[in-house]
Amino acid sequence: MGNIVGAAIVSHHPGLFRPKEIRVEMGNGRDSDLLEGYQRVRARLDAVAPDTLIIIDTHWFTTAKHVVAGGEHYQGTYTSDEMPWILYDMPFDYDGAPELAKEIGRVAEERQVPFYNAENPHIHPEYPTVNLLEPLWRGERILRVGICQNAKAHHFLEMGAVLGEAIRRSDSRAVILASGALSHRMTDLDFKPRNPRFWHPDNMSDPRHVELDHEVMAAWERGDHAAVIDRYPELRAAAYEGLAGHYMQLVGALGGRECHAPGTALSEYESALGTANIHIWFNLGEEQ
Repeated sequence: MGNIVGAAIVSHHPGLFRPKEIRVEMGNGRDSDLLEGYQRVRARLDAVAPDTLIIIDTHWFTTAKHVVAGGEHYQGTYTSDEMPWILYDMPFDYDGAPELAKEIGRVAEERQVPFYNAENPHIHPEYPTVNLLEPLWRGERILRVGICQNAKAHHFLEMGAVLGEAIRRSDSRAVILASGALSHRMTDLDFKPRNPRFWHPDNMSDPRHVELDHEVMAAWERGDHAAVIDRYPELRAAAYEGLAGHYMQLVGALGGRECHAPGTALSEYESALGTANIHIWFNLGEEQ
Protein backbone atom coordinates (compact mmCIF):
# COMPACT_ATOMS: atom_id res chain seq x y z
CA MET A 1 0.00 0.00 0.00
CA GLY A 2 1.63 3.23 -1.16
CA ASN A 3 1.23 6.71 0.25
CA ILE A 4 1.64 10.33 -0.71
CA VAL A 5 3.80 11.49 2.18
CA GLY A 6 4.38 15.07 1.04
CA ALA A 7 3.53 17.68 -1.57
CA ALA A 8 4.93 21.07 -2.49
CA ILE A 9 5.08 23.80 -5.08
CA VAL A 10 8.71 24.67 -5.74
CA SER A 11 10.45 27.27 -7.87
CA HIS A 12 13.03 26.30 -10.46
CA HIS A 13 13.82 29.60 -12.19
CA PRO A 14 17.22 29.87 -13.89
CA GLY A 15 18.35 32.97 -12.00
CA LEU A 16 18.88 30.80 -8.93
CA PHE A 17 21.68 29.01 -10.74
CA ARG A 18 23.81 32.03 -11.54
CA PRO A 19 27.03 32.39 -9.51
CA LYS A 20 26.33 33.62 -5.98
CA GLU A 21 28.17 36.90 -6.41
CA ILE A 22 25.95 37.77 -9.36
CA ARG A 23 22.80 36.79 -7.46
CA VAL A 24 23.81 38.97 -4.50
CA GLU A 25 24.53 41.88 -6.82
CA MET A 26 21.15 41.40 -8.50
CA GLY A 27 19.59 41.29 -5.03
CA ASN A 28 21.07 44.66 -4.04
CA GLY A 29 23.34 43.01 -1.48
CA ARG A 30 21.23 39.97 -0.53
CA ASP A 31 20.78 36.62 -2.22
CA SER A 32 17.46 35.13 -3.23
CA ASP A 33 15.71 33.52 -0.28
CA LEU A 34 14.65 30.66 -2.54
CA LEU A 35 18.15 29.17 -2.17
CA GLU A 36 17.83 28.80 1.60
CA GLY A 37 14.25 27.79 0.93
CA TYR A 38 15.49 24.68 -0.85
CA GLN A 39 17.17 23.66 2.39
CA ARG A 40 13.85 24.08 4.21
CA VAL A 41 12.09 21.97 1.59
CA ARG A 42 14.78 19.29 1.85
CA ALA A 43 14.32 19.22 5.64
CA ARG A 44 10.62 18.46 5.08
CA LEU A 45 11.58 15.71 2.63
CA ASP A 46 13.97 14.21 5.16
CA ALA A 47 11.21 14.21 7.76
CA VAL A 48 8.85 12.13 5.58
CA ALA A 49 11.56 9.92 3.99
CA PRO A 50 10.19 9.43 0.46
CA ASP A 51 11.52 6.82 -1.93
CA THR A 52 9.99 8.52 -4.98
CA LEU A 53 9.83 12.15 -6.11
CA ILE A 54 7.08 12.88 -8.61
CA ILE A 55 8.07 16.06 -10.42
CA ILE A 56 5.35 17.81 -12.40
CA ASP A 57 7.48 19.57 -14.99
CA THR A 58 5.90 22.80 -16.26
CA HIS A 59 8.17 22.95 -19.32
CA TRP A 60 7.22 19.48 -20.57
CA PHE A 61 4.21 20.22 -22.74
CA THR A 62 2.42 17.25 -24.25
CA THR A 63 -0.41 17.10 -26.77
CA ALA A 64 -3.59 15.01 -26.78
CA LYS A 65 -2.54 12.86 -23.80
CA HIS A 66 -1.20 13.13 -20.30
CA VAL A 67 2.32 11.67 -20.31
CA VAL A 68 4.81 10.44 -17.71
CA ALA A 69 8.42 9.46 -18.28
CA GLY A 70 8.33 5.82 -17.20
CA GLY A 71 11.79 4.65 -18.18
CA GLU A 72 14.17 2.72 -15.93
CA HIS A 73 16.98 5.27 -15.87
CA TYR A 74 17.86 8.70 -17.21
CA GLN A 75 21.40 9.91 -17.78
CA GLY A 76 22.86 12.70 -19.84
CA THR A 77 23.94 16.32 -19.96
CA TYR A 78 21.46 19.17 -20.05
CA THR A 79 21.86 22.57 -21.71
CA SER A 80 18.88 24.88 -21.89
CA ASP A 81 17.92 26.14 -25.33
CA GLU A 82 16.10 29.00 -23.57
CA MET A 83 18.89 30.37 -21.35
CA PRO A 84 22.11 28.58 -22.37
CA TRP A 85 24.30 31.25 -20.77
CA ILE A 86 23.05 30.15 -17.32
CA LEU A 87 21.99 26.52 -17.63
CA TYR A 88 24.59 24.53 -19.55
CA ASP A 89 26.52 21.26 -19.31
CA MET A 90 24.45 20.12 -16.30
CA PRO A 91 24.77 16.35 -15.73
CA PHE A 92 21.81 14.24 -14.66
CA ASP A 93 21.83 10.57 -13.69
CA TYR A 94 18.83 9.16 -11.82
CA ASP A 95 16.57 6.13 -11.66
CA GLY A 96 13.01 6.40 -12.89
CA ALA A 97 9.93 4.79 -11.35
CA PRO A 98 8.82 2.35 -14.08
CA GLU A 99 6.50 0.22 -11.92
CA LEU A 100 4.63 3.27 -10.68
CA ALA A 101 4.35 4.55 -14.26
CA LYS A 102 2.79 1.25 -15.32
CA GLU A 103 0.34 1.45 -12.43
CA ILE A 104 -0.66 4.95 -13.53
CA GLY A 105 -1.33 3.52 -16.97
CA ARG A 106 -3.61 0.83 -15.54
CA VAL A 107 -5.62 3.35 -13.51
CA ALA A 108 -5.86 5.74 -16.47
CA GLU A 109 -7.21 2.95 -18.66
CA GLU A 110 -9.82 2.04 -16.04
CA ARG A 111 -10.95 5.65 -15.82
CA GLN A 112 -10.69 6.33 -19.57
CA VAL A 113 -8.23 9.17 -19.07
CA PRO A 114 -6.04 9.79 -22.15
CA PHE A 115 -2.56 8.74 -21.08
CA TYR A 116 0.78 7.54 -22.40
CA ASN A 117 3.66 6.00 -20.47
CA ALA A 118 6.80 7.15 -22.32
CA GLU A 119 9.35 4.48 -21.52
CA ASN A 120 11.91 5.71 -24.06
CA PRO A 121 15.07 6.63 -22.08
CA HIS A 122 15.98 9.35 -24.60
CA ILE A 123 13.20 11.70 -23.47
CA HIS A 124 15.49 14.02 -21.56
CA PRO A 125 14.21 16.15 -18.67
CA GLU A 126 13.56 19.86 -18.93
CA TYR A 127 15.06 22.31 -16.45
CA PRO A 128 12.09 22.33 -14.02
CA THR A 129 13.34 18.81 -13.26
CA VAL A 130 17.10 19.20 -13.70
CA ASN A 131 17.28 22.34 -11.54
CA LEU A 132 15.78 20.49 -8.57
CA LEU A 133 18.37 17.71 -8.55
CA GLU A 134 21.27 19.44 -6.84
CA PRO A 135 19.28 21.19 -4.08
CA LEU A 136 16.60 18.55 -3.38
CA TRP A 137 17.39 15.10 -4.76
CA ARG A 138 19.13 12.55 -2.54
CA GLY A 139 18.86 9.38 -4.58
CA GLU A 140 15.08 8.89 -4.67
CA ARG A 141 13.43 7.45 -7.79
CA ILE A 142 12.09 10.23 -10.00
CA LEU A 143 8.90 10.13 -12.05
CA ARG A 144 8.42 13.11 -14.32
CA VAL A 145 4.88 14.19 -15.24
CA GLY A 146 4.06 16.45 -18.17
CA ILE A 147 1.55 19.24 -18.80
CA CYS A 148 -1.05 18.39 -21.45
CA GLN A 149 -1.41 21.65 -23.33
CA ASN A 150 -4.95 21.00 -24.53
CA ALA A 151 -6.23 20.04 -21.07
CA LYS A 152 -8.78 22.02 -19.10
CA ALA A 153 -9.16 22.26 -15.34
CA HIS A 154 -11.17 19.05 -14.97
CA HIS A 155 -8.69 17.15 -17.12
CA PHE A 156 -5.79 18.13 -14.86
CA LEU A 157 -7.80 17.18 -11.78
CA GLU A 158 -8.69 13.82 -13.34
CA MET A 159 -5.06 13.09 -14.14
CA GLY A 160 -4.09 14.07 -10.60
CA ALA A 161 -6.71 11.67 -9.24
CA VAL A 162 -5.27 8.91 -11.43
CA LEU A 163 -1.83 9.69 -10.08
CA GLY A 164 -3.04 9.59 -6.48
CA GLU A 165 -4.85 6.28 -6.90
CA ALA A 166 -1.85 4.71 -8.65
CA ILE A 167 0.43 5.76 -5.79
CA ARG A 168 -1.94 4.19 -3.28
CA ARG A 169 -1.95 0.91 -5.25
CA SER A 170 1.85 0.91 -5.44
CA ASP A 171 4.51 0.37 -2.80
CA SER A 172 5.78 3.96 -3.11
CA ARG A 173 6.35 6.58 -0.45
CA ALA A 174 5.92 9.52 -2.80
CA VAL A 175 6.32 13.26 -2.58
CA ILE A 176 4.74 15.33 -5.35
CA LEU A 177 6.76 18.39 -6.36
CA ALA A 178 4.92 20.83 -8.61
CA SER A 179 7.90 22.53 -10.21
CA GLY A 180 6.87 25.96 -11.40
CA ALA A 181 5.89 29.53 -10.68
CA LEU A 182 2.58 31.09 -9.75
CA SER A 183 1.71 34.02 -12.06
CA HIS A 184 4.15 33.82 -14.93
CA ARG A 185 3.86 36.86 -17.18
CA MET A 186 7.40 38.03 -17.89
CA THR A 187 8.49 41.64 -18.14
CA ASP A 188 9.50 43.12 -21.49
CA LEU A 189 13.14 43.50 -22.50
CA ASP A 190 12.95 47.26 -21.88
CA PHE A 191 11.35 46.93 -18.41
CA LYS A 192 12.80 49.37 -15.86
CA PRO A 193 12.95 47.82 -12.37
CA ARG A 194 10.78 49.51 -9.77
CA ASN A 195 12.99 48.23 -6.95
CA PRO A 196 16.81 47.88 -6.93
CA ARG A 197 16.45 44.35 -5.54
CA PHE A 198 15.83 42.22 -8.63
CA TRP A 199 13.92 39.63 -6.58
CA HIS A 200 11.55 42.16 -4.97
CA PRO A 201 7.81 41.73 -5.72
CA ASP A 202 7.69 45.36 -6.84
CA ASN A 203 9.33 44.06 -10.01
CA MET A 204 6.47 41.74 -10.86
CA SER A 205 5.08 42.30 -14.34
CA ASP A 206 1.58 43.24 -13.15
CA PRO A 207 0.49 44.38 -9.65
CA ARG A 208 -2.87 42.67 -10.25
CA HIS A 209 -1.03 39.36 -10.48
CA VAL A 210 0.63 40.03 -7.14
CA GLU A 211 -2.80 40.59 -5.59
CA LEU A 212 -4.12 37.37 -7.11
CA ASP A 213 -1.06 35.40 -5.97
CA HIS A 214 -1.49 36.57 -2.39
CA GLU A 215 -5.18 35.69 -2.41
CA VAL A 216 -4.32 32.22 -3.71
CA MET A 217 -1.57 31.75 -1.13
CA ALA A 218 -3.95 32.86 1.64
CA ALA A 219 -6.46 30.22 0.49
CA TRP A 220 -3.70 27.60 0.49
CA GLU A 221 -2.69 28.64 4.00
CA ARG A 222 -6.29 28.03 5.10
CA GLY A 223 -6.37 24.71 3.24
CA ASP A 224 -9.20 26.01 1.04
CA HIS A 225 -8.22 24.31 -2.19
CA ALA A 226 -11.77 24.35 -3.51
CA ALA A 227 -11.62 28.16 -3.62
CA VAL A 228 -8.43 28.05 -5.68
CA ILE A 229 -9.85 25.44 -8.06
CA ASP A 230 -12.89 27.70 -8.59
CA ARG A 231 -10.54 30.52 -9.60
CA TYR A 232 -8.79 28.45 -12.25
CA PRO A 233 -9.84 30.79 -15.10
CA GLU A 234 -8.10 33.63 -13.25
CA LEU A 235 -4.96 31.53 -12.85
CA ARG A 236 -4.92 30.90 -16.59
CA ALA A 237 -5.49 34.61 -17.28
CA ALA A 238 -2.50 35.47 -15.07
CA ALA A 239 -0.44 32.91 -17.00
CA TYR A 240 0.22 30.62 -14.05
CA GLU A 241 3.14 28.50 -15.17
CA GLY A 242 2.35 25.33 -17.04
CA LEU A 243 -1.31 26.37 -17.44
CA ALA A 244 -1.44 25.93 -13.64
CA GLY A 245 -1.39 22.22 -14.47
CA HIS A 246 1.35 21.59 -11.93
CA TYR A 247 -0.87 22.69 -9.04
CA MET A 248 -4.08 21.22 -10.46
CA GLN A 249 -2.56 17.76 -10.89
CA LEU A 250 -1.00 17.97 -7.42
CA VAL A 251 -4.30 18.89 -5.76
CA GLY A 252 -6.13 16.31 -7.85
CA ALA A 253 -3.85 13.64 -6.40
CA LEU A 254 -4.67 14.94 -2.90
CA GLY A 255 -8.43 14.77 -3.35
CA GLY A 256 -9.29 17.79 -5.48
CA ARG A 257 -11.99 19.95 -3.94
CA GLU A 258 -11.99 17.71 -0.85
CA CYS A 259 -8.32 18.46 -0.13
CA HIS A 260 -7.85 20.62 2.97
CA ALA A 261 -4.07 20.41 3.35
CA PRO A 262 -2.83 23.80 4.58
CA GLY A 263 0.14 25.35 2.82
CA THR A 264 3.22 26.68 4.60
CA ALA A 265 5.54 29.10 2.80
CA LEU A 266 9.15 27.91 2.98
CA SER A 267 10.59 30.93 1.21
CA GLU A 268 9.85 34.55 0.51
CA TYR A 269 7.57 35.45 -2.40
CA GLU A 270 9.94 36.75 -5.08
CA SER A 271 9.95 38.07 -8.61
CA ALA A 272 12.08 36.68 -11.42
CA LEU A 273 11.73 38.63 -14.65
CA GLY A 274 8.24 39.54 -13.52
CA THR A 275 7.15 36.01 -12.58
CA ALA A 276 6.08 34.90 -9.09
CA ASN A 277 8.25 32.36 -7.30
CA ILE A 278 7.90 30.70 -3.91
CA HIS A 279 8.25 27.31 -2.22
CA ILE A 280 5.09 26.12 -0.47
CA TRP A 281 4.80 22.87 1.46
CA PHE A 282 1.34 21.33 1.91
CA ASN A 283 0.94 19.74 5.32
CA LEU A 284 -0.81 16.44 4.74
CA GLY A 285 -1.05 15.30 8.34
CA GLU A 286 -1.92 11.67 7.93
CA GLU A 287 -0.44 10.18 4.78
CA GLN A 288 -2.75 10.30 1.76
